[in-house]
Amino acid sequence: MSLLKTSLDAVEKFSAFYTGGQLQLSSDGSKLFCGCKKEIKIVDLKTGRKVSSIGQEEEEEITQFILTKDDVHLILATQNLLFRQWNWQDKSLVKTWRSVHNAPVTSLALDPSVTLLASGSADFTIKVWDIVRGYFTHNFKGHSGVIRYLTFHPDSERLQLISASEDYTVRVWDLKTSSLLVSSQCHASLVTSMAFADNGNILYSAGKDNVVCVWKTDKWKVYKTIPVFEPVISVIVPLDFPSLIDDDNVQRFITVSSTGDVRVINAETGKREYSNSCRLSDPDVDSKTTDSYIVQALYSTDLNGIILATYDENIILLSKDFTIDKQLCGHLDEILSLHFLGEKDSHVAVATNTDLLKVFNRETWECQMLQGHSDIITSLDVKDNFIVSGSKDSSIRVWQLSPDVGFITLLAMGQGHTQSVQCVCLARATARPKFILSGGVDMTLKVWTFPAESEVITPQVKLRVSCTEHAHDKDINCLAVAPNDRIIATGSQDKTAKLWSVGDNLQSLSLLAVLRGHKRGIWCVKFSPVDQIVCTSSGDGYIKMWNVLDYSCVRTLEGHDSSVLSFVFLSQGRQILSCGSDGLLKLWLIKTSECIKTFEGHDAKVWALSATSEEDYIMSGGADSTLILWKDVTEQEELDKQEKLHKQIMQEQVLSNLIVDKKFVRAMGLAISLNKPYKALNIMKEVIKQENGIQQLEKLVCKLRMDQIESVMKFAIEWNTNSRNYFPAQQLLNIILRNYLPQDLAKLSSIQSLVEGFSVYTDRHLQRLNNLLIDSHFAEYCYSCMKTSS
Repeated sequence: MSLLKTSLDAVEKFSAFYTGGQLQLSSDGSKLFCGCKKEIKIVDLKTGRKVSSIGQEEEEEITQFILTKDDVHLILATQNLLFRQWNWQDKSLVKTWRSVHNAPVTSLALDPSVTLLASGSADFTIKVWDIVRGYFTHNFKGHSGVIRYLTFHPDSERLQLISASEDYTVRVWDLKTSSLLVSSQCHASLVTSMAFADNGNILYSAGKDNVVCVWKTDKWKVYKTIPVFEPVISVIVPLDFPSLIDDDNVQRFITVSSTGDVRVINAETGKREYSNSCRLSDPDVDSKTTDSYIVQALYSTDLNGIILATYDENIILLSKDFTIDKQLCGHLDEILSLHFLGEKDSHVAVATNTDLLKVFNRETWECQMLQGHSDIITSLDVKDNFIVSGSKDSSIRVWQLSPDVGFITLLAMGQGHTQSVQCVCLARATARPKFILSGGVDMTLKVWTFPAESEVITPQVKLRVSCTEHAHDKDINCLAVAPNDRIIATGSQDKTAKLWSVGDNLQSLSLLAVLRGHKRGIWCVKFSPVDQIVCTSSGDGYIKMWNVLDYSCVRTLEGHDSSVLSFVFLSQGRQILSCGSDGLLKLWLIKTSECIKTFEGHDAKVWALSATSEEDYIMSGGADSTLILWKDVTEQEELDKQEKLHKQIMQEQVLSNLIVDKKFVRAMGLAISLNKPYKALNIMKEVIKQENGIQQLEKLVCKLRMDQIESVMKFAIEWNTNSRNYFPAQQLLNIILRNYLPQDLAKLSSIQSLVEGFSVYTDRHLQRLNNLLIDSHFAEYCYSCMKTSS
């Protein structure tokens, strides 16, 4: 029988690391620096995990940042017109200075020698800073729009700065003479990117006017304009071109369009020699964002690949032939459903507030973002390597994980609901499910026949509906299938749960019972893995357990302050872990209906829970856009507890032996380290009992260190509260005050509390002794009077 769980530890948290805006890449291509609200998150591209974060939460938004070419410093420009220079590796703030701009900084550039920093602002000015000496050297004015792009000429001897503004002009500034060399209106729209080629002799500039201008930098003149017929986010001149392009020493460049197309263009003829689309969503469906899909593109010479940032805050890594090498999810949005899947629970399928199905690899956090639905995916269910998803587009889809390669493929789709699908479920009895269940806003329960292997010849097989039933009077929120596939449970917003019997041929459903008792809509329903019990959770904050045989409510779990949104059975059905709108996870012992522990980790509603097959890990996700991986540490805590108990018993035995052997100094030191005040008291009483006990006690106290003196004084305060033990405490205090200087005692960290602790009860003992002395004099007086009279 498995050990009952008592403790979970949050071992990993996957939260947003990119929320739009700027990206920077380290020179070796291993670290990605991402703008995330008021911080810069640093992500390891190999593992997909956050390494660290730079920034201060109390500061204003970061408007721009740039990484120095030596990968040492990160310079941030903030909303409150400050520059902050960080050493990001040890997370130390090197210096802070004012930007001297009158509006937020919108663009930054470093010269090749990493001594000059150029900043462009929304105040239409450009300033150049000497970041080594700490002052600004140039102030360029002339643009009539916000400065959106800055770059230095790659030849550090030329000291020339190129700027582009929202006034659609490109200007070249000479830092040696502090003069404007060229002002060109070669573009009819915003310039978004520039790239140097041929050792800086050629410059490509591109923008949203669907052209690329080719400059000769010796005279700074545009000698060619190449139409590309699409808005360009980035123009790149890589070291190596894709292998399918013949190496004939012809000048070429790469454009990344805002629509998600990457193309190789011949600079001499202007022809497209190779193209590939990197869109994760269907442009026909996603027409609103077609023109702004890609927001930024970076080229890495070490990776020889391109890194793209999408409008929906995902990051795509392209290999040198422009195929998708890796996908990272920068921001999860609200997590609605999640499940472990695959061999050894290697992947996690997650439904967020998007039409893309996201499947994470647990080792690398690489995310497969799969298109298929045309609206938000509301629910998921998993059986082995199969996934079924339901969406607001009124359809369901079946996906399969290929365990050998780890890729997800779309098997089949079903269209039949008239409104949003709120919940889906797969049959449990066999490895390949027999049927699929779906329910939603149209209040109907549908049974779909799962496609056989022989039917899956072409992708997107049409699923067939075996049975449809008008199941509830309001939205169906949840579904569950019994382990033997014979009974179905449904939960609805109409406050009821219903049990249904499935016909042998899947052609019919018969109602077995209506479970009434909740005061609000039911959010989750599940069958116990071992007992004939079905469990429901509701917006009324209760979890109810119902007997499947007589349909009676056998147990109610009370503890959540708000809606219980999901739960999982653990420990062979003996425990439940639940989550709710209060952001808490609660662990219940079913036998006693007791909540044995509450776990905090989320800042908002927790919508989803899933446990691995071994139940050693549990993952939760919610409205705070965070996935938390919890580890079952019950066994480890039990082992640590046993080890600690064993160690304590051994030390107490050693302590007893030391007292018997009259090795009082060592015994006192051990009693202090074990924090045993009454063991220390017994040692002092034993010492006082010896011949010349007070002198022996004084020798013992003088051998203690100052930290041990502080500890034993804290013990003495406790002894001093009891009239039976005050004498050793007062003896100890007397010895310490006689043998230690006041200035030494004043250095003790808790000397004030020690003095206060001793004063209160010492005054009481003194008062009691004074009263005793007065009583003794009165007794002597009475005795003398009686003697005289007699």
